[in-house]
Amino acid sequence: MSVRLNNLGAAFQIRFEYTGDVSDLTEAISIQHRAVQLTPNGHPDRPIRLHNLGMSLQSRFGRIGDISDLTEAISIQQQVVQLTFDGHPDMPMRLHNLGASFQSRFEYTGDVSDIIEAISIQQRAVRLVPDGHPSMPMRLSNLGVSFQSYFGRTGKVSDLTEAISTQQRAVQLTLNGHPDRPIWLHNLGMSLQGRFEHTGNVSDLTEAISNQQRAVQLTPDGHPGMPMRLHNLGMSFQTRFERTGDASDLMEAISIQQRATHP
Repeated sequence: MSVRLNNLGAAFQIRFEYTGDVSDLTEAISIQHRAVQLTPNGHPDRPIRLHNLGMSLQSRFGRIGDISDLTEAISIQQQVVQLTFDGHPDMPMRLHNLGASFQSRFEYTGDVSDIIEAISIQQRAVRLVPDGHPSMPMRLSNLGVSFQSYFGRTGKVSDLTEAISTQQRAVQLTLNGHPDRPIWLHNLGMSLQGRFEHTGNVSDLTEAISNQQRAVQLTPDGHPGMPMRLHNLGMSFQTRFERTGDASDLMEAISIQQRATHP
């Protein structure tokens, strides 16, 4: 029964991903709860069933914003990590998902202890990923975003520098043509822009512009992220004009911002 319930819950979860109907996700959660309840402690399939339930709760939080779903997801994902033995090939992924949940809760509540926990867990996930693994850039980029968020609370340039270093590694390890490369470049550009605003070092702003330009160039026409990436690039050019007085930067800012309003 627990196997059949787990499979049925997975099917509802897949249909939710296809249709976006939250009722399918709620059904998946209900069924996955039953599958977990029927799986005894010590059973080798208990971690994966808990994992599936935690991911469904995390997804429902993303759709309806009920913090109780995210808190339950974190509790379940913590159990999954505790039940996963050292050296298990899924440990980095499970740590990554737990760290992402803590990061999401920080963004919702502003509780700095959550972002500290997210960073600690994400660092552990990165350490466990073997060199050359295709998931490494994503894990590094997310860790960088967490450091960037932490900087927003602490104001310590060292946190932002750590974000930049981590995001640079993510970009360096991402192959040309990878669909997430524009995201990594944009995140790196925003961190460099943030450090410029804190230190006034124009070289950071120039490097931010370079990365943001590459992000825009690699973003396909019609992509929902294009207006935001154009807007941020335009603001970086405008900021550099305000610092240096170079009229060409202002002209570039205007052109890019016009494009952002009509991408």
